[in-house]
Amino acid sequence: MLGGIGAYIATEVSGAVRRNATVYGLLAFGLLLLLCAGGYLVAALHTVLALRYGSAEASLIVAAGLFVLGLLTMGIALYVKNRPRPRRPIAATALVAAPLAAKIVGSGLSSKKGWRLAAVGGVVVLGALLGRQFFTGDDADEGNA
Repeated sequence: MLGGIGAYIATEVSGAVRRNATVYGLLAFGLLLLLCAGGYLVAALHTVLALRYGSAEASLIVAAGLFVLGLLTMGIALYVKNRPRPRRPIAATALVAAPLAAKIVGSGLSSKKGWRLAAVGGVVVLGALLGRQFFTGDDADEGNA
């Protein structure tokens, strides 16, 4: 019985890892293409500005624009970092264990070993729920005590 559960978990994990690797690989390739397109855009902007203002002025304009864009990006990143995170519902933790529980219940709990396994699974899920409640508290709540 435990071998079947292990194989089931291994199949689910390997499928998720393969899917995530494909998605992240495609995202990385898309990001690389966007960076190349951005480089060509900056080069074209420099060429247009050099024809209108001269080479030195064009370089200064492009450098100043990139500097301001970098400062703006860092400001947005700091804003997002310092924003409080929404609390996750407790039900999300229980839903993670639902496929395993369904597999255990579906295989039948007629033996003592099956009931013990179900009890251990229940204790693990309860421990995960309680641990999530204790260790995901907000820091803002501690200052108001």
